[in-house]
Amino acid sequence: MRKSPRVPVDVPVTLDAYGQTASGRATNLGLQGVFISLDSPPPANAVVNLRFNMDHSFQDLELLARVVRFEPHGIGAEFLDLDIHSRSLLYDFLTPLWPKTLTACPFCGQELPKQDRKNCPVCRRSLDWRENEDMKETASEEMIGTCKAMREVFCLIRKVSVTDVPVFITGASGTGKEMVARAIHQRSNWAQGPFVEVNCGAIPRELLEPELFGHEKGAFTGAYRTLIGHVERAQNGTLFLGEVGELSVDLQVKLLRFLQEFTFHRLGGRQPIKVDVRIISATNTDLKKLIAAGRFREDLYYRLDVVNINLPPLKERGDDGLIMANVFLKRYAARLGKDIKGFTPEAVAAIRGHSWQGNVRELINRVRRAVVMAEDSRVTPDHLGLDLSRRNTEPVFNGKSLKEARAEFEARLVGEALKYFRGNVNMASRALKVSRSTMYHFIQKYQLKPYVNLSASSG
Repeated sequence: MRKSPRVPVDVPVTLDAYGQTASGRATNLGLQGVFISLDSPPPANAVVNLRFNMDHSFQDLELLARVVRFEPHGIGAEFLDLDIHSRSLLYDFLTPLWPKTLTACPFCGQELPKQDRKNCPVCRRSLDWRENEDMKETASEEMIGTCKAMREVFCLIRKVSVTDVPVFITGASGTGKEMVARAIHQRSNWAQGPFVEVNCGAIPRELLEPELFGHEKGAFTGAYRTLIGHVERAQNGTLFLGEVGELSVDLQVKLLRFLQEFTFHRLGGRQPIKVDVRIISATNTDLKKLIAAGRFREDLYYRLDVVNINLPPLKERGDDGLIMANVFLKRYAARLGKDIKGFTPEAVAAIRGHSWQGNVRELINRVRRAVVMAEDSRVTPDHLGLDLSRRNTEPVFNGKSLKEARAEFEARLVGEALKYFRGNVNMASRALKVSRSTMYHFIQKYQLKPYVNLSASSG
């Protein structure tokens, strides 16, 4: 029996398995797996990297999966280690596609003679996707950071968690805003209740009000049953409003009214509904500019932004990127049963030198890709999809501090010297005119030990 239901879809997919690329189409999709129609299937039990080319309303998804079954017209694959962001995007993409009527249970396949039945008579699962809370539950992901900015973020999380004040999280896309919201929820008085995330930018504007506040049966054409909205689902828990800058001005007024008394009406309803929820919101846009342009209400902004937590981009977090890369590498290698020891010195230099426009999310995706692609004990820049040669065309000044730029150059210079002298520390230190102790300090600091081992392996 399936743990999560599948929804019929038609989404282009690119598969990458052991360096071989194939194209196909996802024909049914769920939170834990997918069926893909394609002509050239990968080997049995293969771990593949899947890239779903979603429509314009959703960003493309890149996921790890394992092939679990073959059929004449395609393969079935189960997802491996879905992160919180990917799982939430899948949920938001699939929910509007849920069929209005079901002829069979999407979990166990039991035929459903009565169209108004709420639960399957065999497996007892709810036939309404939204009422299956486990569909969106995920294990909490740890937040990693050692730089001063992230230490301040962790301090703020601890302080605000024990209060009921609204929290406003800002930062570029991929910096971990949802992870901060979950961390606050898990440490708060609402931890035993649900964590309900709403991506305000992913839901069509005309559907956002009923998605948030729900609707009564017959409230509008197509409203065949009463729908409980996200606000009501978050009762005694946390409501996380992502990308609030995408809210229409009309809906901003209704949200402001709700925040004043925590009371609302379902669309088409007359009975007021009061809830007890913690409000956390986030955006990657400058709301003050939207306020100046008349696109965001100033009074709503001050309602939401009682305590602000700003997340720095990854490129401004010093060695946090390399620390996280090593943590993610060990985690994903263990889950796929691969004996990967670490990164080559070139990969370390590539990680340090990359601009990370996609921030932590990009780092996670590149490391997961590398675990799939790597066949040896160490990950190279090619496995990460990072081209060292392209950095030569970049401007010398790219926003890094002098200390960061010097560290990057030191790592490359010492690594190349060790490689040139086949790992002989004494000769490399003489060539660079530094002491052996300084050389060993660089080797430890920049994780260059594989180059030291070259002399032993060559003998």
